[in-house]
Amino acid sequence: MIAQAVLAVGVAAFFHYRYNNKPDSTSANQPEFSPADSANSERASSVQGHTEQDQVGSAPPSEEDHPLIKIPKPTKQLADNYDCATRCSRLTQGDRDVIAETLKQVGCDGTNPGHHVLCATTPEQICVGACGGKQQDMRTWLPGAFAGPSALTAKEQRNRLKGAFESYWRCAERCSREGVLVDARAADAQQKATETLERCGVVQLADGYDEQLLDRTQLAIDAIKADAKAYKKLEDRKQLHDGRWQLYLPFSEPFTNRTVLGATDLVIDILAGYFGKNGFGIDHVSVLVSSPGSGNQSLHPDVMSFTRLSMSVHTALEDITRDMGPTFFCPCTGEKEDMSAWVGSATVKMTNLLNKVCAGPSFAPKFVKRGTITIYDAATFHMGLENGSEKDRPVLKLEVGADGYPVKRNYLDMAPKEGKKQARLFRGSLGPPRMGQ
Repeated sequence: MIAQAVLAVGVAAFFHYRYNNKPDSTSANQPEFSPADSANSERASSVQGHTEQDQVGSAPPSEEDHPLIKIPKPTKQLADNYDCATRCSRLTQGDRDVIAETLKQVGCDGTNPGHHVLCATTPEQICVGACGGKQQDMRTWLPGAFAGPSALTAKEQRNRLKGAFESYWRCAERCSREGVLVDARAADAQQKATETLERCGVVQLADGYDEQLLDRTQLAIDAIKADAKAYKKLEDRKQLHDGRWQLYLPFSEPFTNRTVLGATDLVIDILAGYFGKNGFGIDHVSVLVSSPGSGNQSLHPDVMSFTRLSMSVHTALEDITRDMGPTFFCPCTGEKEDMSAWVGSATVKMTNLLNKVCAGPSFAPKFVKRGTITIYDAATFHMGLENGSEKDRPVLKLEVGADGYPVKRNYLDMAPKEGKKQARLFRGSLGPPRMGQ
């Protein structure tokens, strides 16, 4: 029992450390991606297959590979992580009982789903985190899946890994090459945006937010800042790191209007198509600020769960130039819930976590126009880049979740008291199935 409790803490610490936005300054793999340093930009490009995208719209969809694409062979680390995921996909009932006892010891049960970071995970995810993190003798802890030989021959496993990695790489290369920007005013905007989000895990809507409405929204945000007492209660400088902080918004006019939060009719339709039968509602809303001098974040997803459970909708409140540190994305990196795709996606996820760089091609926009709405799956790996300018980089951050998921995620656990209160008021008004609709 004690060993299981210690393991639970160890696995939680591994995930918490890897998902924490605070970078490990000692890591040799942390990309030195300074906006002001062209040499560093070239280094990131050569190491990670990184692309900088102009905000000019996406190229027409193409199923053809780029003529110069060269997919690297899977590394030994990828092979090891793939073996972990393969075995974890075949847990026996005895293995599941061991993991269930682990979860029970850290306080996870049906009546308190947000009690611990592990409570929102599956047995397979806990298994692969422990195996990839090399925290435990897996043959002893979960003997059903690990004590004997793999269910696949070595050749079968190599071939499956090769196929999964090539599929991921081609997807990431195409998203990075073609871009993810869609003109929100186009007649087929919803179709293009949905296709891009489904494929890449991220899409940007140019001119997605009405300019005059954005002016009024900014005045309302400025009014909160002018009220020192209210501002102090809503300000949060604990949950984020490296010069990032946020201001929770109050549940009052004009913020009770979902369009003001960035959830335009187009955005709602895109989210509805993406979440599908799960439905969705607001998790929380804030103004997220990257202050001058903020460094690169560590590469991370916002949640440790599967795709289609949590989404971020970020509206640029100002033009974001390259030196202000736009968001850097590793497309096609969300962990899939469907077991037929889970092994490959979990392998990429664990490799990203361990190395803190994208396992395949990546991109960051050179320029993001004010009013651009970025929608991304919270399971997609990304990081905010260094703000080397002399200005704040503010974005309106709306986060939404599948029905019931915000409670399991429990993002509000460390929020200021007033921030929690206002977020819960938003949840009560703008909940599933379509943010109050």
